[in-house]
Amino acid sequence: MPDQASKSDNLLAYLEYLIDHKIDPLDREEEIWARYGRTVTVLVLDSSGFSRVSEIHGVLHFLSRLVLMRRVVERVMSDNKAAEIHFEADNVIAVFAHPDDAIQAALACHQLIAREGIMLTADEPFQVCIGIGHGAMLHSETLEGYFAKEMNFASKLGEDTANGGETLITQSTYARASVKHQDKFTIDRTQVSGLDLTYYRYSSTTTD
Repeated sequence: MPDQASKSDNLLAYLEYLIDHKIDPLDREEEIWARYGRTVTVLVLDSSGFSRVSEIHGVLHFLSRLVLMRRVVERVMSDNKAAEIHFEADNVIAVFAHPDDAIQAALACHQLIAREGIMLTADEPFQVCIGIGHGAMLHSETLEGYFAKEMNFASKLGEDTANGGETLITQSTYARASVKHQDKFTIDRTQVSGLDLTYYRYSSTTTD
């Protein structure tokens, strides 16, 4: 009789179950995708200046600003149909059904953080960097999250590529976005793990 692991909503627990029972997960790939696969848009938000400002002004100074940012972001994500919101240190991961909702949430985050007047230092406004990916992803419950190249791309764009005030979206996200959102972005390129990645850039400092 199957044990609880074989019925788990946690993908990694199920993979562990298969491996323990000498079953190659690749032999169950179709079943795994049917059971754990979802087509979603994932937004990855990172704050700008954490290491630099914490080093100069102390971590408590930064965290006090982070709390203010989280309040704004949580409200914006909820208002723009986020199905899931997860906070981790100075990162936010939000999941949407459609790229338009994620893009609208991202642009609203930049606008509202600026409007709220949250300052990173006396002279520097608090800004966030955002990456968005869209596609079929494997999902695992209990905070394991989403697994797919579009998840990796969104993380790379949001955490490593975008500057403060920028939203970067993958080619897949751009292709499925409405024209009114596509028109706000310009094409660009970078490398992810040695692979050329085409993406699209929005900057709140140069675009209305």
